[in-house]
Parts: sequence; structure tokens; C-alpha cells
Amino acid sequence: MKETVAFGGISAEQGMKNTGWTAVPGTDVKFPVTVINGEKEGKTVLITSAIHGCEYPSIEAVFQLAESLNPGEISGQIVIINPVNVDAFINRRPYIVPSDGKNLNRLFPPDPNGTTGDKMAWVLAEEFIKKVDFHIDTHGGDIPETQPSYVYYPGISEDEDALRISEEAAKYVIHAKYMIRSQATNHAYTYSGIMGVPSLELELGECTKWSVDEVEDYKENILNVLKFLKVYPGDPILPSEDQRAKRITEGVYLDADYSGRWYPLVGRDDKVKKGQKIGYIKDLFGNVLIEYFAEFDAEVLMVVATLAIKKGDPVIAYGR
Repeated sequence: MKETVAFGGISAEQGMKNTGWTAVPGTDVKFPVTVINGEKEGKTVLITSAIHGCEYPSIEAVFQLAESLNPGEISGQIVIINPVNVDAFINRRPYIVPSDGKNLNRLFPPDPNGTTGDKMAWVLAEEFIKKVDFHIDTHGGDIPETQPSYVYYPGISEDEDALRISEEAAKYVIHAKYMIRSQATNHAYTYSGIMGVPSLELELGECTKWSVDEVEDYKENILNVLKFLKVYPGDPILPSEDQRAKRITEGVYLDADYSGRWYPLVGRDDKVKKGQKIGYIKDLFGNVLIEYFAEFDAEVLMVVATLAIKKGDPVIAYGR
């Protein structure tokens, strides 16, 4: 039994919940951390939210869980960082760490000698990810993104157990249209998998909007995974075959090659055929700069809905 635990300098005795701030050395950044040390033995789970600061259903759901979870009901420990990217949350900046313009969810493995975002990723990795048994990273559609709900799980790691447990846990995300095996290596949750920590990235909500129903669905997703991990009391719900998320094992995630005006020709949930034109970018004088075509038959996973587009930002994603 862990009588006292500490993460990022925030400690909690057995049966207690404590909150505090973890400083990121060499920056002005601090992470707001909640450490819940349960009454019973069990796994240690890290929940992160607001790596992207404007994905509100996930952020509000994790706020509510941090406030309401009772250590007396917990077997093991739950460590919550929310919002991770405080500056982006407060200033309503999509995608990036405002001080250096970097996407925190593309900075793994981290560089401790880099700029602010790199140092944030380093502290997340060293003080939190490497010290837990499971990592749930929560996201949703950022300011310009339309998308259905889905769950990612890591698909690359030398630790086969981490991959297996991640995939099994993904089945217990009950509000998800798609279940996607990721081939990325630079995201927080995929880095967790590479480090041997089973992990998921949850996605629910779109275009920054949030509602009470979405927040409740998000909490149900997280709590059901915690039940699967035997950290939270109760039996987990395994969706029936006809309600289960559709598996996606191959995806294309397109970023804008130019800044300008973005014109998608498909919407989320649409099906596309190989070779189909799916969108294009024009400059400010009406010249077509680039056209995008589907590489294979697929289902659309995400479409940016804003007219304005910045080079390097996402425009569309599809998979099969």
C-alpha cells in the first residue's frame, strides 16, 4: 500500500486528495496538478487534458472529475493535469503553446534543452508519464475542427504488453464512432506507449463547442476505462458488437501546404473514393495553390471548417 505518493512535487497521503502546481524549469509555466491517493491498492493512472487549450468538452469533463472523485472509492492513484497548456486555455489559442508557437502534442520524445513547449513535454514525460501504469490523454475538435468522437491507441512500441493493454482498454470507450490504431510516435500518448505505459487518446466534441451532454459522455468514457483498469468501482461496460467503435488501422492526416483560403469538398462522416478530390487551397487572389485527393477508399475523420488556413495546420484526415 502506498501510504504517500508524490508527482511533480505534489504529494498525497493514503485516502487523500491534494492539489498544487508543478513548475517547468527554465520557463514561467506551471502545471495545475491533482493527486488522488486511494484507500486501496491498485494501478496509477495519469489523466491529462488541454494539451490543446481549446478542446472544451474534454477539459470541462476532467475539471469535474478532478473535483468530484473521492479517494475512498479509488483503488490505486489518479493523477490529473488540467489544463496542461494553461496559457493556451486562458488565451483561447488553438493547437500551440503561445510562447513558442509549437504544438505540444508533437514534441515527443522531448528535448529538455528546447523552448517552452519542449520543456513542458520533458516535465510531462519525466515527472508523470514514466511513473504511472496507464495514461489517458483527452482531446476533441479544436476551434476549426469538425469531427466525430473516437479513441486512438498506440500501434508502435517494443513493449507488446503496452500495445495489447491499450487496444483492450480502447474497447471500453463507450461513446466513440471510431477506434484508431495510431502509427504516430510524437504524441504524448504514443510516447507513453513507446515507454511501456499503456495509453489512450480520447476525442469527443468539435469546433470548441461544449454541452452538458458532451461532458457527461466524456466522463462516462473516462470512468468506464477506469473501471476496466479496476481503479474505479463497478463493472465496466463493453459495448455490444453493433454499438462498438469501428476499427481504423490506416489513416492520412493532411496539413496545409500553404496559407490562404481552404475549401473542403467533403464533410465529416463522408465516405471517399481513391482519387476523389477532397479539397483545395486558394491564395488571396483566387489562384488555386494545391488540390488534395484521397489516396484510398476511406471514411472522413476530421475536416477543418474555417475558410482561413495557415501553412502547417491540419486540413483534413481520413482512414480505413
